[in-house]
Formats: sequence, structure tokens, C-alpha cells
Amino acid sequence: MPAVNKEQIAAANLNYRMYPLEFFLDTQKELGLRSIEFCAVAPHFLMDYEGYRDTAPIRAMAEEKGLQIVAFTPESALYQFPVAAYNDEVRELAVPYYKNALRAAAELGAKIMPLDIAGGLKTEKKEDILARAVDTLKKIASAAEKAGVTIAVETMPVGDSAAVNTLPELLHLLEAVNHPSVKAAVDISAIRQARETLEEWFEALGDRIVYIHFTDGKPEGRLVWGEGLHPLDNYLETLEQYGYTGYLGQNSNVRGMWFDKSLLAEDGSFAGREFYPDNYWFYPPAADKKNLEAFAPFIKD
Repeated sequence: MPAVNKEQIAAANLNYRMYPLEFFLDTQKELGLRSIEFCAVAPHFLMDYEGYRDTAPIRAMAEEKGLQIVAFTPESALYQFPVAAYNDEVRELAVPYYKNALRAAAELGAKIMPLDIAGGLKTEKKEDILARAVDTLKKIASAAEKAGVTIAVETMPVGDSAAVNTLPELLHLLEAVNHPSVKAAVDISAIRQARETLEEWFEALGDRIVYIHFTDGKPEGRLVWGEGLHPLDNYLETLEQYGYTGYLGQNSNVRGMWFDKSLLAEDGSFAGREFYPDNYWFYPPAADKKNLEAFAPFIKD
């Protein structure tokens, strides 16, 4: 049976946006986890191209609870400061934004900064989007090296990004940037939707894979393990086969919408009774506990 070290499992605060940061940290301590992927989301962290919130209290709070922030994830998937922004003015602001992110990551003790490539338009040629992404990454790569942080670029599903959706596109990007501080991250959801395999990624990238967003899916979505179709045991066997001992980010964030169709009026409008999205935001500790239970047979310490 494949095995995973508990330190490799990096819990994420993404689902805890309706709770104080301390609540998230206390939950991970109670679950016995030790590693954190810290997502730069409000209200836990504020950051833009001009500056960012003081990191010292956050790091101290985490370390006091026996937790280490191993990855720092700035918002890069939405159209705020995307790496490949179509608008030149926005892209110029993106450079100081990501440089601030790299400094914040270093101050928090994180060595990895996962990054998405967004900002392109579906009406553009992919090579134009990739060229802008390369330009931005080259501008921030030296800041990453200075901070001692590795930028880990991952692919995104075609529904989320107009470029860098496949392994060949990511390989092209990394070769064009050609910097030791810019490497690769695997997003299990994205590679499954691209009909790629972990084996293909390790064969192509080897030790240039420095982080994995390791979640279940159908294949889309980022689900807690046991709620999707991905084979956890097979994936862990592949990691063992290729000697991957890096972190496994648990950034599961939504199970999907659920509602009772009987609540709809005849014309299709909402009939007036309240319903909620069936997702992980309302009480994320339950999702984290279920996720850890799926890992339990494979944890070696």
C-alpha cells in the first residue's frame, strides 16, 4: 500500500472565508495536521500592488499552534491582477502585486507560490496570451529568487483560462521563461479535465514538479477525497513510484449547487423558500475531517 507523510498534507484556508483565521488554524491543529497552504483571501489577508497586511502576527499564530505555512497562494485565477492580463495597465500593476506576494510568502516562511495563468481572452491567439505570461514571469522571477521562493505554475481547465490548459503549453511556458525559480505545479482537477495523467506529467517534468493541488473531482471541481471519481490509492502509488515527497495542497472548495426542484414555481422562478449551496463554506471543518479520513489508511506517521 502506498504511504504519505502527514507533513505532506497541506490544508488550505480557502473555504474558511466566513470564519476567522484563528478558527481555521485551530481546526487544523485539532485534526493533527502540520502544514498549511495559505491563500491570500479576505478577511484573512489583504494584499494589492501597493502593499500587504503585516505577516508577522499570522506566522506567529500558526507556529504557536505547531503549524507551518509551506505555500502562499495569491489570487491569480480571477480578473484582478492576472499574469497574462489583456489590458497593459492591469498587467503593469500585476508585476508589483506578485512581487509583494513573493515578499509576503518569504516572511510567512513559505517556499512555494502556486500560480495560475489567467487574463487572456477567448478571441485571442494562444501564443499572444502565452507571450504576455512569459513577460510577466520573467519580470518577477528575480524577485522570487531573491525571496527564496519558487513560483509553481499550474495548468487550468479551459473553462477558467484561455491558455496554459495542457502539459505541452506549460512546458512551452517554462522553457520560454527559463528560470530556476519558476517551476511547475500539478492541479489534479485540471489535468484530469485535459485527459492527462500524473505519469505523463512526471515523465515530462520530473523534479520540476514542486507542488500538487491534490483533490478529488468528477473530474471537474475540487472535492474532498471520497466525493469524486479520482483514484486516491493509484495517485499515491504514482507519487511513490516517481519519488515525489513534496506537499499535497488540499484546496477543495466547492461540492456544487443543490436544491429541490419542487421549490421552483411553475414559471421556473424561485418559489420563496430558502435554500443553500451544498458546498464546503458553511462548515468547512466537517469537509476537512472527511478528507483526512480518506487519507488515514495511507498515513505513515
